[in-house]
Amino acid sequence: MCCLAGACLLASSASLAQPRALRNTIADALVVPTGTGFVAYRWPREPETIALYFGADWCVPCHAFMPELKQVHATLRAAGADTQVVYVSLDESEREMRRYMRRQQMPWPAIDYRRLRALPAVRALGGIAPPNLVLIDRHGRVIASGWQGRRYTGLAPVLKAWTASAALPTEHTGPSPRVQDMQRPLPSPPPGHGGKDDRKQERFHPEFQQR
Repeated sequence: MCCLAGACLLASSASLAQPRALRNTIADALVVPTGTGFVAYRWPREPETIALYFGADWCVPCHAFMPELKQVHATLRAAGADTQVVYVSLDESEREMRRYMRRQQMPWPAIDYRRLRALPAVRALGGIAPPNLVLIDRHGRVIASGWQGRRYTGLAPVLKAWTASAALPTEHTGPSPRVQDMQRPLPSPPPGHGGKDDRKQERFHPEFQQR
């Protein structure tokens, strides 16, 4: 009986340690872009909620989503929310990752592109195709994602969950108008944004697969 109880205790400890290991993996693999490449980055203090943003420069809906993501992030931070975005690149090279981050002026760190293949626990959260947003609480548990298995539920529910989980002061508990705007479909690709990018998008993204 004691052995059985001990085994249960070990199993319980392991189940708690595994999600926490995800947070540690993310924290240990952070980088930020520089003029010529990337340098390692350490959080001054680990945020309460991490929002993993899976995207790519070739992904048209990713570009459409970026202004909304930056606006919601800035609104939450200004309201005192202890949260931070981390970019997880699905670009085809580190160079394209850096170009996308600089083009979009991302004010947050990213997972080191060179280490991403060795981080299956992180890659598995991305879903079938970008864009995706995954919220991870302070215990390392996933609390929201745009992908539920093979079903794409969209980014609006994740943004709402992000606002709800941010533990804002009372006067900031309601979602901002920008969050509510995510109920609308993502805008169409800008004119002239075609060719290789659109062909990739048709192959991967569910919005194009449903045509």
